[in-house]
Amino acid sequence: MKALAYIIVESGSPFEKGDFIPLNRSQMIIGRSGSNWEPDIAFNNIYVSRKHFSITLENGMYLIKDLNSKHGTFVNNQRLTPNEERILKDNAEISIANHLIKLSFSLSRIEQTADMVPTVQMCKWVNDLALDPLRQELSIQGNTYLFSDKEYKCIELLLSMVNTIVPIEELKKCVWNERAQTESDLPDVSSDEVNALIYRIRKKTQDIVQIENIRGKGYILSFTK
Repeated sequence: MKALAYIIVESGSPFEKGDFIPLNRSQMIIGRSGSNWEPDIAFNNIYVSRKHFSITLENGMYLIKDLNSKHGTFVNNQRLTPNEERILKDNAEISIANHLIKLSFSLSRIEQTADMVPTVQMCKWVNDLALDPLRQELSIQGNTYLFSDKEYKCIELLLSMVNTIVPIEELKKCVWNERAQTESDLPDVSSDEVNALIYRIRKKTQDIVQIENIRGKGYILSFTK
């Protein structure tokens, strides 16, 4: 199913602010991972229930439902009644985990505006694979994956050196180029930042690529099929 709408992250680990999460299934459950449970969209926060809320596409409308979560689901600062569906409107604000996780709902207008933007030359490495730097998308085998700015820089670099080790310092320089300037007062990129970035990319693309950490050297991307 092609995504018709997206969740945009304002705050909420393990995602970065501005991350786009496509709603590419007729029903998606948002919650917290467990030993025997993995939601469609997972957040790392103890105030998030295993099955916190769902978003369902029905008769052309998106419906949100709190799944009897302990700390509740809020839409535009109003707490949802558990197990009652409410229509999600464009730009609706969603918050959970005592408002530590903040999201916004966005209906996709990519198809409507496609002919209004310049034609983008897409880079290709394998059959049926294309990168769109304008939309920060990877298209392969009929599927489209959306990335944040730093995620896109990283996946673009890894794909340009597919099956080859990308040194950690080169990755840092490419993705966090604002910190590469010698006169910058910004701190060096930490291992936690790199690991979190790679985790998010793995999560989004686990069905098509794998990214292996070569200890002390860097990362190598290969295709799963």
